[in-house]
Amino acid sequence: MSFDTLIMKAVKDQLEKEFTGSPVQKVYENDRGEIILHLYSHGRQPGLLLSANPQYARVHMTYGRFKHKEQPSPFCMLLRKYLVGGRARAFSNPALERILEIEFDPPYGMPATRLVAEIMDRRSNLILVDEKGIILGAVKTVSWDKNPKRAIQPGEPYRPVPPQVRLNPLEMSIDRFSAFFNFFLQENKPPEIALLNAVKGLSPLVAKEALYRSRWADQTSPGYAEEQLFETVKMIFLDAEAGRFEPVLITGRRLYSAIKLTHLPADEQVKYDNVSEMLDQFYGNIIMEEQEKQLKSQLKNTIDKRLKSLFKKKKQQEKELEASTKAPRHRLYGELLLAYSHEVPRGAERAVLTNFYNPEENVEIPLDPAKSVSENAQHHLNRYQKAKKGRQKIRRQLNKTRAEIEYCQNLSYSLENSDYSSLEEIRQEMIETGYLREKSKDRGKRKEPGVPQPYKFKSSAGHTILVGRNNRQNDYVTFKAAARNDTWFHARDIPGGHVVLKEAPYPPPEQDIEEAAFLAAYFSRGKDSSAVDIDYTEIRHVRRRPGGKPGFVFYENYNTVTANPSDPELRKKFAL
Repeated sequence: MSFDTLIMKAVKDQLEKEFTGSPVQKVYENDRGEIILHLYSHGRQPGLLLSANPQYARVHMTYGRFKHKEQPSPFCMLLRKYLVGGRARAFSNPALERILEIEFDPPYGMPATRLVAEIMDRRSNLILVDEKGIILGAVKTVSWDKNPKRAIQPGEPYRPVPPQVRLNPLEMSIDRFSAFFNFFLQENKPPEIALLNAVKGLSPLVAKEALYRSRWADQTSPGYAEEQLFETVKMIFLDAEAGRFEPVLITGRRLYSAIKLTHLPADEQVKYDNVSEMLDQFYGNIIMEEQEKQLKSQLKNTIDKRLKSLFKKKKQQEKELEASTKAPRHRLYGELLLAYSHEVPRGAERAVLTNFYNPEENVEIPLDPAKSVSENAQHHLNRYQKAKKGRQKIRRQLNKTRAEIEYCQNLSYSLENSDYSSLEEIRQEMIETGYLREKSKDRGKRKEPGVPQPYKFKSSAGHTILVGRNNRQNDYVTFKAAARNDTWFHARDIPGGHVVLKEAPYPPPEQDIEEAAFLAAYFSRGKDSSAVDIDYTEIRHVRRRPGGKPGFVFYENYNTVTANPSDPELRKKFAL
């Protein structure tokens, strides 16, 4: 990311053209601590987004839709007080700084104000200043103790960001440039770092571009090389001063620029008509990716913790089941004691009796000396009955634990390739099954879940193939979207999506079976193998498992085929 001085200049030019004289209609603060001013402009109501987020600090125009905090911060309320009903009078950008200043004509009865957006990574801030230059409020207040040079607190005068001790590229001479640049080169700094230290307003990305455009690496004469670099840097900033920008987004590298980057491959650069459109696209995607990553991590940690507990529980239940296999022994002890009670003296601690089921075997029976023979016999028979009932109970519990382990493993698989919307479906499912707690602020206002959106493909014969990406979608695909005679596919004995081939008679054509089976294999945990067994049957032979968990089924009257999820032709056909 590189919100540099060139980006800020491009943003200022666009906002000045779009919003000068526009009334402020609303002020919002969204979940990421960003302020959005809605200004009426040319019959539209676009937003002016100003963010002091350390990771995503920026300013640009946006048409995106954002969540709004139900309890906005005091700074947001302050902006509403001083700005709503007023007009944006002027936009300015101190030369070669990542700072935007917006002057507002006040609403009736209020003083004029100025909103300052300082976009400086972790030191970014939004500051509201009155007409006398006194700070009214800020997103981040800073005391004199924390910054002896520049406090940012209500009541303090606003002090501009201290200027950098570097050359102004629009005013520097070749001699001054050479002196500064060579001073840093002599400190054994790379040319890119030397250029950054010498010239004000450059970002590392633009410094690389300037070195590349000047052919610095190819020059053999130091004096000529410095002259070419001097002219290149100056031309970049002269173009910016004249408003000549070519916003580009570099896909796959998390980079963007206000100018074309000739040192990077042209096919990686997406051009935009204006800088705000580019910034809106870039930050919208990157924030969505971060939210997706955080949600996936939260869900995965919850499932992994539950699985760990379940495996521990399963091990204990198996141990108890193993111990319960000794139950028939206690029955034998009781029966032998009753049959040979006359041979066992009272007060004995053990008895050795002949097993009448196997006369060649003598059985040693532990006794309680304080009890009679019949009482000892009854004790062993009671232990047998208790163990017998316990064995049945343990089996039921063990089957329940194994089923829940399978369910959690399916949830875990669903997370692997889910996008944000699918993750939200999984999160809601986990709330309903008790794996997650619903946030108190969300209770009572839950929206009805929308219709699941499974993947949809077309077979070579033109038939629709639906693929579920999580348990909710699997349930929808199998029991709501499918007709009784449609064909259902699923990878055998491993987690995977439910696949339904629609509109084709049963049994479907071989080509359709091959393609639907491929998709069932590809969207399963066997994706990286070369062969996966796929069962298929008519939908009418598929039914839900008892217990109510979505996506879990029994099926019968099925056939099995083997599919290769790595098939290059089918991957190409379905763009996978």
